[in-house]
Amino acid sequence: MVWKILSSITALCLAGSAFFAFDNSKKVKIEKELLARAETNQQQLLDRKKEGEEAQERKKAQLAQIEKDRDQAKEDVVKVSAEAQEKEAALALLKTNLEQVSQQVSVLDAKIKDAGDIKGLIAQIEALKKDQLAAEGEVANKEQALSQAQNKLAELKGAVTSYEATEERIRKGVVEADFNARVSGVFDEWGFVVLNKGNNGGVFANALLEVKRGKDVIAKLKVKNVEPLISVADVVKGSLADGDVIRSGDMVVASADQPAVDKGGPVKKPTTEEAAAPSAPSMPTAPPAASDPFGAAPAMGGAAPAAPASDPFGAAPAAPAMDGAAPAVPASDPFGAAPAAPPAGGTTPAPASDPFK
Repeated sequence: MVWKILSSITALCLAGSAFFAFDNSKKVKIEKELLARAETNQQQLLDRKKEGEEAQERKKAQLAQIEKDRDQAKEDVVKVSAEAQEKEAALALLKTNLEQVSQQVSVLDAKIKDAGDIKGLIAQIEALKKDQLAAEGEVANKEQALSQAQNKLAELKGAVTSYEATEERIRKGVVEADFNARVSGVFDEWGFVVLNKGNNGGVFANALLEVKRGKDVIAKLKVKNVEPLISVADVVKGSLADGDVIRSGDMVVASADQPAVDKGGPVKKPTTEEAAAPSAPSMPTAPPAASDPFGAAPAMGGAAPAAPASDPFGAAPAAPAMDGAAPAVPASDPFGAAPAAPPAGGTTPAPASDPFK
């Protein structure tokens, strides 16, 4: 009788052991699956951390390149400003020469009435008029060069402003007001989403964005990591209402709360009227007949007056014209260009070269 009782107790113990063994094996299997999932998630996080560090290095390199371009643009602005000042000084010198030639023509016109050698005076006046036209052509050429320098200076200033605005936008993480993207991946358990745009689409780190569904804002995002084609953004705590979820394909736009940034923009170019030099001075109406503005003594006995003793551009004095021919054009140009001979017909000569090319 006792052995039957013991056998029953033994059977019951074996059944209980088998039940607990089965239950424990099931729990062990669940724990192994959870461990494998945790290891997978850990590896994904490590990969994302590595990608984020690489994206940060690319962003630093991009910022360094922008700062280098900005510094280069500033150096170009300083250089062009110095060139513009040199051209303005040369233009002033040419205008002074034009005024002197105009005064000389006026004096010679007045002396024709009292001079005896009318043909010689007329030839000299014609030569001086040609010199005046040549000087006017040089003035027009330098005015055009000055206008080009001013336009280039305005473009460089606009480039510097644009670089500074871009640098400020990157530093503050501000996207364009009309920015839009789509949610391509949602990770609710980790509190972040993946967007379908990155650096190439105008996304910056720390940018504030909003998730819209229809006309309603359902959540706010803050960009964490940015790559060329995608970006990762954290969901701002408290912005997503209870029961709402972000779905793949939801519209993402710029937040209305992002900081203001100076948009910069190109500097306004000077107009043609602003860049043009003032008109040539008018000729004096009543110059003194007894004096020469270039210091020469008045002609005696009806002879033609002597040629000017010096050239304001540093050339050697030209010999007096013979047989009514025009005197030689000054041999040197203060800008290094060969002087253009005045064409027939008394028209203004075309500029010989562009100092900025």
